[in-house]
Amino acid sequence: MEGLPFSKRLELHALWLNTNGAEGARLDLSGRSMRNINAPDAVLTGAKLNNADLRHDEMIGTDFIGSDLRGADLRGAELQGADFSAASLKGVKFRGANLDKANLEGAKLAFTDLRDATLSEANLMEADLMGAKLCGVNLNKAKLRGASLCGADLSKAILTGTDFSYADLQGSRFEGAKLDQDTNLSNAKVNPDDFRDLDLSALKRENLPAELWAK
Repeated sequence: MEGLPFSKRLELHALWLNTNGAEGARLDLSGRSMRNINAPDAVLTGAKLNNADLRHDEMIGTDFIGSDLRGADLRGAELQGADFSAASLKGVKFRGANLDKANLEGAKLAFTDLRDATLSEANLMEADLMGAKLCGVNLNKAKLRGASLCGADLSKAILTGTDFSYADLQGSRFEGAKLDQDTNLSNAKVNPDDFRDLDLSALKRENLPAELWAK
């Protein structure tokens, strides 16, 4: 596999998948630098990408289902519509990445650096974002129903139309965040002090937990 072009490696990985490992070869880019790849809609199911340098790669619509991405560097990567279902994402660097409409449902992203990333319309339901760095992130119309965001930094984030229903937002920071009437905080676990500097007057009452009605 050493020295083969990326396109050939993808072909061998596809064969490995289609034959349940009997032929071809599993894609293994562990610890390798593969920057500036252009591989839209690539199928990387089950690939080994731990600690790989994938900065600024164009991987729009890529299938990362079940892949090992632990410690991978995806800063500035184009990942719109990518599917990270069941992928291992511990320690992944996503700062500045484009993850619009990506599927990160149930993802383990505690303490992950997502600063300045864009996650518009992304699926983050039930995701673990405890302590995540989300400063300046675009979460317009993102789905975070039931997600854990304890201690996350959402300062200056765009939260217009974002669904935080049933999410745990205790201890999160929201300084300078942008919300609108469609931001949904219904049934979320909150500490009112975390919202003391936010104007919630535009939000619908039914989209607020009881603890924030008086704000």
